Amino acid sequence: MASNLFSLEGKVAVVTGASRGFGRAIALGLADAGADIVLAARTESSLNEVAAEIEAKGRRALAVPADMGSKESVSNLATRTIEAFGKVDILVNNAGLGSNVPFLKMTEDEWDRILDVNLKGYFLTTQAFGQHMFKARSGRVINISSAMAEQPLPYLTHYAASKGGINAMTKCLAQEWAGRGITVNAIAPSYFETDMTEHARGNEQATALIMARTPLNRYGRIEELIGLVVYLACDNSSYMTGAVIPLDGGWTAG
Repeated sequence: MASNLFSLEGKVAVVTGASRGFGRAIALGLADAGADIVLAARTESSLNEVAAEIEAKGRRALAVPADMGSKESVSNLATRTIEAFGKVDILVNNAGLGSNVPFLKMTEDEWDRILDVNLKGYFLTTQAFGQHMFKARSGRVINISSAMAEQPLPYLTHYAASKGGINAMTKCLAQEWAGRGITVNAIAPSYFETDMTEHARGNEQATALIMARTPLNRYGRIEELIGLVVYLACDNSSYMTGAVIPLDGGWTAG
């Protein structure tokens, strides 16, 4: 159990993209800190597996299959959350897609595919859950952004644009909701050991390029994200809002 300093006892957290990678780790980490968890992603079977892990920790879990790019699907997610728990204290926007495409070969469909999930999805979920936080005059919104928003690599125009939009949305909304007791912050990781980076980690040329930009000279470990998420979710972070926090091994330090 977490120390009282970072306790999330009695809190309800919603995590999108929770079936694998960052989302799964975040959900389990928030549960370890004492929160009950609503899990959202496309794949129901994987969500159910994570839900079982959370319940084994003695916390409540609700798995809701959802398409983050669909307003109807996100509205259903919010409705089911309030029906089950009566409130939402923490929203972690994590669901995201990535791909490497030369700009002149990028189709409109590919641009829309990335922006719909990575940026529009954050808009839809924050609006759907934010209205409940707004009424309660309390809440934590945590957006998972990327170091690519500030210092991107080539062939990631659509991905970098979506993450830059997340950073701008974070800073704007933090100001808009500050008077309602709601904080809005973002975490900007670089390359971590997740399934999304599996191809890069298996490619010597790609890894060499990534390490050349990473002063710590390694990929991030997924457990290194959890403490920061728990801090932003807990009561002790109540004076931090509008921050975009690098978690990138020094990627953006230069």
